[in-house]
Amino acid sequence: MGRGVIPGTRYSSMDFINRFANLAQSSQYRAHVTIPWPMQDYFRSKRIDSTILHETGILCKATSLPGSSISTHDVNTDFYGVTQKSAYARAFDGTIDLTFYIDSEYNIMYMFEHWMEYIMNLVGDSAQSTNTHYRAQYPDAYRSSLYIQKFNKDKDADWRVVNPFFNVKGGIIYEFINAFPQNISSTQVSYDPSSILEFTVTFAYERYVTNKTRALGQGSARGAVAAGTRIIQAIQGRPGDNPSDPNDDDPLIRAARRQSPSKGSVGMNKISIQKINDWVNENGGEPRQTNQATSGQNVT
Repeated sequence: MGRGVIPGTRYSSMDFINRFANLAQSSQYRAHVTIPWPMQDYFRSKRIDSTILHETGILCKATSLPGSSISTHDVNTDFYGVTQKSAYARAFDGTIDLTFYIDSEYNIMYMFEHWMEYIMNLVGDSAQSTNTHYRAQYPDAYRSSLYIQKFNKDKDADWRVVNPFFNVKGGIIYEFINAFPQNISSTQVSYDPSSILEFTVTFAYERYVTNKTRALGQGSARGAVAAGTRIIQAIQGRPGDNPSDPNDDDPLIRAARRQSPSKGSVGMNKISIQKINDWVNENGGEPRQTNQATSGQNVT
């Protein structure tokens, strides 16, 4: 390959059209809001029409596909004069906006209003009483999963296309973990020429996964960590260099090994647990001053 030639794939005109003339469009999507079981009984007590629970996806006018980033910190000590970045966490947006059309019965507005009322219960003699206050509900009772599916209209649109529990060819499904409505936007009304009324609900969530996300050591991101599974973590080769290694033994034992002339077990080095505690609680402050937090000593 000569200089200045950019490597790539060569396409015929027909192959290029078939490959790039059918890109994803912005208007084929579906939002699906799941309601926690305790709240469904609460909605029935508030006489919320149950059909609205299945129509939120149709009434969702607009939303966005989520983003995330990798949090990093600078490492300056590995190589002289070189600053490297290392990852330590994945950061998510934390919120997502869904804009809904308002139906003529205002059921969609009542649904989210009652959802937020359920999260922060109103306690008092009446809603207008001066001694009325709010009490938070337990999180598991009001958090659930929120789904956003992006698909293509020219794919085989069988029933699986609108079912978020199946992998769909030509699409991507986002599941937002532990989502709940955090904010309901204000809605402007006026005597100007009429338009369809709409409002925006901001959902808070912990993280999101896609339909192809998998957890390490598990068959699915939904699975629980099996008992006895060793935690996978980027660690150095020597135990002494890894004070936070989750697969190492007790930190007191590691401390004893570092203080021992040999690297055997505690029994082999004849170091008792009492001596380990004495070493950990050894006074290390100024002369004639004792540590504020030591074993068997009251702190005043």
